Amino acid sequence: MFKTPFRTVLIAGSALVLSLACKTSKPDTSRVIANVGGEKITEAEFQDVVKTLSPDPKEAQAFLTDPAAREERANLASRLAMSRAITAYAKQTGLDQDPSVKRQLEQQQANVFFQALAKRRSVTAEPTDEQLRAFYNEQVDRMKAAGQAQGIPAFEVVKAQVAQGYKQKRMADISTEIQKEIKTKVPVTLADDYRPAGE
Repeated sequence: MFKTPFRTVLIAGSALVLSLACKTSKPDTSRVIANVGGEKITEAEFQDVVKTLSPDPKEAQAFLTDPAAREERANLASRLAMSRAITAYAKQTGLDQDPSVKRQLEQQQANVFFQALAKRRSVTAEPTDEQLRAFYNEQVDRMKAAGQAQGIPAFEVVKAQVAQGYKQKRMADISTEIQKEIKTKVPVTLADDYRPAGE
């Protein structure tokens, strides 16, 4: 059976990813699994969506081939088709031209781009004991400097929490690095009365 994280990713991320899924420039001759208002969704495209949503290629392959996952595949294909139908209907009704909708789509697109940049830069390897111990010592030193030296648990007792904190800090550092790089490559200036304090 599939691990919970993959199912969670499929449910949580499918709506946005499915709405952004687009055809590749190569001709797709795979079987058509859905027809949405004249637009075809192929098996190859569906497989690409699954591979995009899954953090683990082996798990994605199992999802695509395991007979026990048939209902989940069908549900995902149905969500993909509905996502395409909603997009087509929005275009038919002119909703895609609504300024408020355009702003929301722009923000969602920026978020997806930022997440993709962060994912590319994040290290998937688990932190070493030396890295965790150094991070733990930094936190202990900070607590001591703030006068909170009593009741600090030993490293081994809180190692799992230290690992989680380390990963969160690493992601925050990556986020900061990306924002600095973007500001360097795409300069942004704000009017004085719209500039946040400290910028």
